[in-house]
Amino acid sequence: MGGVSKEVNMKSHIYYCCPKVSCDRARLLVSDTGLYCPAGHNFPFIEGTKAPIFACEDEDNNDYTLKDAAIIHDNGLNWVFKTFNTNESTLRNNLISRLHLSKGNRILVTGVGAGNDLPYLVNHLGGDGVIYAQDISKQMLRAAIERSDFQEHEGIEMHFSVSDATDLPFLDDFFDAAYHFGGLNLFPDIRKGISEMDRVVKPGGRLVISDEGLAPWLKETEFGKMLIKNNPLYAFDVPLSLIPSTARSVTLSWELNHCFYVIDYIVSNALPDIDIDVPHLGTRGGSIRKRYFGQLEGVDPILRDKLYAEAEKRGMSRVEYLEKLLHTELA
Repeated sequence: MGGVSKEVNMKSHIYYCCPKVSCDRARLLVSDTGLYCPAGHNFPFIEGTKAPIFACEDEDNNDYTLKDAAIIHDNGLNWVFKTFNTNESTLRNNLISRLHLSKGNRILVTGVGAGNDLPYLVNHLGGDGVIYAQDISKQMLRAAIERSDFQEHEGIEMHFSVSDATDLPFLDDFFDAAYHFGGLNLFPDIRKGISEMDRVVKPGGRLVISDEGLAPWLKETEFGKMLIKNNPLYAFDVPLSLIPSTARSVTLSWELNHCFYVIDYIVSNALPDIDIDVPHLGTRGGSIRKRYFGQLEGVDPILRDKLYAEAEKRGMSRVEYLEKLLHTELA
C-alpha cells in the first residue's frame, strides 16, 4: 500500500469543472500544483497528491477535521457493527448491491470518509471502472488516499477531491451511479446534497443514500429512545420529501436493525409519464386536465344542483353537459 504521494491518471482531470457559479461549470486545466479554470480560479492539490481541493472544512471544526479523524471514524464504525450485531462486509455489500453496477461504470462516492466503502465498490465493478471519491474533510480524504491501493488494481481508476457535496465539481449526467453512506444528516442543505448527486448521474443511473434514522415505528419505543439519547442523529426523519420529483422506482428500506434508512432510486430527467386527457366515465366526467386546469368560478348552489339534475336526465356527465352549454352560448 502506497502513501499519499501516489499518482492519479492526469488525463481524467479534464472531467473536473469549476464549481464557481460565474464559470458555468467550465472544464478545468491541469498544472503541476493543481487545477485551474480559464477565469483564473485555482484549486491546489493536497500536498504530495494529485487530489484537488475545491472546498474544505475549517480546521478543528469537528471530529472529522482533527489529525486523528480516521481513527475516530473507525472507532465509531466498530461500535456500530458490534452494537447492531453485524459485520462491515455484509452491510456494505448489501448497500452497494443496490447500485446494480456493471464493468466499466463510472461511480461517484460522496462523503467517502476514510474510504471504507472503496474496496467493496472495486469488487462490484469486477476490475473495470472509474471511482471518484470526495469528502469535505481534508484529513479524512488523506486517510482514504493513504489506505487505498487501487492503483494496483488493473482497470480501476481512482480519483479523490476535497469538495463540497452540495456543490459538486462535475458536469451534468457524468456518472453511472452515485453512492453515499453516512454523513448526509450533517449536510448544511440536505436537499441540495441529494439534488447534486442526482444532477451528476445519467438518466437511468442509480443513486443510493443511507444514514442514521430510526424506522418510525421504533422512535417512541424504549429501544428507540435509548439510541436517540446515545446519538441524536438516530432521531432524523427519512428525507423522502427531499428526493427529486423526477426520481423513478424509489425504494425505502432499513439496515442495522431498522436504525439506518436506505433510499435508492433510478435517476430520470422527466416527471412520471401519464396521460392527463383520459376521460372519466361516470356522473362527474372530465379528465385530469379538465378537472385541474379547467375549474370555473363558483355559482349559486341551487343553480348547480339544477345543472347536475339536468345532466343526469340527459344521460351526460356534468362536465359534458356544462361544456355543451358553454359551447352553445359562446358560439
